[in-house]
Amino acid sequence: MPFKTTIGLTIPLDQSFTLGDVQYPSNWLRLTSDEEKLGIGITWEEPLKFKDERWYYNRVKDGEVTSTPIPLDELKERETANAKKTAGAMLSGSDWMVIRSVDVEERPVPTDWADYRAAVRIECNRLEEQIAASAFESIQEIQQNWPRDPDFKEIDEAV
Repeated sequence: MPFKTTIGLTIPLDQSFTLGDVQYPSNWLRLTSDEEKLGIGITWEEPLKFKDERWYYNRVKDGEVTSTPIPLDELKERETANAKKTAGAMLSGSDWMVIRSVDVEERPVPTDWADYRAAVRIECNRLEEQIAASAFESIQEIQQNWPRDPDFKEIDEAV
């Protein structure tokens, strides 16, 4: 919580505000000293510290933050679903090549795309296995290493 008044109002940085009958411009908090702010009843309040919301439920009660770990089974379910969703999205762009290879036998999936599709499935399977075997701390450390599709060009290459 940034700046607060003596009556408990929060004053956002870079926004004009009114205290009593006086209007203050948006840059007033940046340009004044701590003594000037204190003189009209404005103080700095340290922001609340929240734990990473991907792994914890954070609740605020009476100005105190309580963080409880999300149950491991929920995390595993969510992270597995995310891995499958990512793999599905990555594969969907080249599904037409697979369909075409089945419909028109003389048009096989290009090797680089077949390799890419296999790499996506391998990474998804690796993630699923790693997630299933994880404890609360280790699930937070899992690194995703998705392959880049064969048409991906680095910015330097594209120019």
